[in-house]
Amino acid sequence: MTRTQRTSDTIDRHKPDRSRRSFIRKTGAALSAVAASAAAGFSRTSAPSSGGDQLGLLKRRVGNLEDAENVRRLHLAYESSLDRGRYEDVAAMFTEDAEVVFGGSLFSGSEGVRRLYCERFAAGRTGKKIEPAPGFEPGLPELETAVEVAKDRTTASGRFPFSMQVGEPMTGDSSLVAMARLHGEGIVRRWERGSCTLSCVKTDAGWKIRRLEYRTALKADYRPGRVLA
Repeated sequence: MTRTQRTSDTIDRHKPDRSRRSFIRKTGAALSAVAASAAAGFSRTSAPSSGGDQLGLLKRRVGNLEDAENVRRLHLAYESSLDRGRYEDVAAMFTEDAEVVFGGSLFSGSEGVRRLYCERFAAGRTGKKIEPAPGFEPGLPELETAVEVAKDRTTASGRFPFSMQVGEPMTGDSSLVAMARLHGEGIVRRWERGSCTLSCVKTDAGWKIRRLEYRTALKADYRPGRVLA
């Protein structure tokens, strides 16, 4: 091999590959653009204002959960007081302008609410929780518990199932009625099941019931320990 050929081969081996350098430059530019875009996106999502919004949203969610739990506790206290016959305590759970729908009748205001619970419920020993009557389907979708709190967290609504004894004093002056009254009975009892819907409002004294409505789905002439006729 001649000297000229060797020199030419050496120059070719060390000659820069322009196409490869061009490819590297383009690839580097593309990667830089992607990195810049990702950094900008990260800055937007991690900005202090966005973090503050997320913290505020979290606080609202926690507050809503607390309010919903307080409404559930209010209903639990309502049921417990009815079951124990503490009708005065029940009446105190309502607002001054409350409304209660029971048995197709509307009871309005403090006087109406007291007349329903402290007179009608007390006379019939209504409100005691009892087990479902035999032979009735135990589960109904419309009887599932649900609580919803308003966005401003000042009002809430809830739906709760109930299974309770409903009683009405016997009427008439017959000897059988008189004998029943003499033995501490004199009350016609039945079992009812359905949903109790509440509309509640947050006051300085806590949550109170503004409107309550009983919607009966099932009823039977039944008391625990007795077989249905």
